[in-house]
Amino acid sequence: MDTVADVVRRLWGLCNALRDDGISYHEYLDELSTLLFLKLAEEMSSDARLGKELSWSRFAQQPDSALIRHYHQLLDNAKASSDARLSHIFAATSTKIQSNHALRRLIDGVSEISWYRDGANVVGNIYEGLIEKNATESRYGAGQYFTPRALVEAMVAVTDPTPSDLVYDPAAGTAGFLIAAAVASKSAGKGAQIEGQELVPSVHRMALMNTLLHGLDGHIGLGDTLSLDPKRLQATLCLSNPPFGVRGGLAPNQQRLLRFPTANKQLAFLQHVYASLAKGGRAAVVLPDNVLFETGIAGSIRTHLLDNFNVHTVLRLPPGIFYATGVRTSVLFFANTQPTEKIWTYDLRSGGTSFTKKRQIGAHDLSEFVAAYGPSPLGESVRTPTGLFHPVSREDIRTLGDTLDIPTPRSKGNVAELTSEAMVELLVDELESALAMARDIAKLVSNERHRDAP
Repeated sequence: MDTVADVVRRLWGLCNALRDDGISYHEYLDELSTLLFLKLAEEMSSDARLGKELSWSRFAQQPDSALIRHYHQLLDNAKASSDARLSHIFAATSTKIQSNHALRRLIDGVSEISWYRDGANVVGNIYEGLIEKNATESRYGAGQYFTPRALVEAMVAVTDPTPSDLVYDPAAGTAGFLIAAAVASKSAGKGAQIEGQELVPSVHRMALMNTLLHGLDGHIGLGDTLSLDPKRLQATLCLSNPPFGVRGGLAPNQQRLLRFPTANKQLAFLQHVYASLAKGGRAAVVLPDNVLFETGIAGSIRTHLLDNFNVHTVLRLPPGIFYATGVRTSVLFFANTQPTEKIWTYDLRSGGTSFTKKRQIGAHDLSEFVAAYGPSPLGESVRTPTGLFHPVSREDIRTLGDTLDIPTPRSKGNVAELTSEAMVELLVDELESALAMARDIAKLVSNERHRDAP
């Protein structure tokens, strides 16, 4: 039987069937996600919910000459489904596939795979693996909303979701954090309640499909998180990797919801997260390092956070974790319990390992951090200082201007964090990504010109 990695490689290889039609990597993933959803529903014996009109077997058995026509009818039927969740998933779904031959290749490729039958969690991992493949191959595609699974699982492990939790992700992406938390929290068939928000329609659709494939209920809204009142939820656990970048700024109605008005979306998301936490709640948020040390509004936000929440742990991530390699990131762990007394910094950057497209972070890279964090999800465990894990008092942090970018003793003065070989590999990754992007753009422009031609 094929492994998850085998299935992902084979499915990803099918994208060549659509490349000649000018369909990009991201568009291919969107096209494939619809076909996968139909096939996996049948594999997991949940196709009764879809009904006969959305049956994968019925679709796959159509003659080649009728495939495109039947597919369009199938999508129309899905949009008109009486099942509100299904109609929501397919509401904006369309296809750019124009060739019966290309569609047949995709159908056959999906049908020939030896699928897992061990439950929704395992089958859903195949779908998630495709999202990860898109991120690692095209880097500009899903990279903006994909968090490496090893990091997701480590953040979930130390925050320890329970069935009584309300888990919130204000930048849900494809729902990776929410699914991992819900699965980890299941006890006697009951898991944590999940709530999320996603801005991008195609990504939101993937999130809905992903949660359904994992057999999870919950609400993932479509729209702008920063236009929502953060106090509406009062979540007990927030796990998130908000979007990087500050382009576009914030509208006046968004800024009115913030204690510290700012045009910086990273700072806005941080404020949204801590304002959404119920008393006693906890959070783990991936942030670019500039949020930890910038002055001005950023400094005021940090001071408020330190004085009103227990900011207990900072995990400094090494370069190459995410698909914008020039951005350095950390994970900030805090709880709505008491003012900060001490912050422990775990400096994974000084661990001697560089991460690239070929050498991606794995669970073993984070296992020592998980052990050092301790069993308390609120960061209240008795901890032992090491070369990578070191505490700093609130008084010392105040003396430093409330910066949270505090390296451990082992990392002080450690300027050469990347070997020359790793630096070259990162540069090659970026150049290859830029070249692939340019080719996709050129093909799309060419297709538009052909369509506009008289």
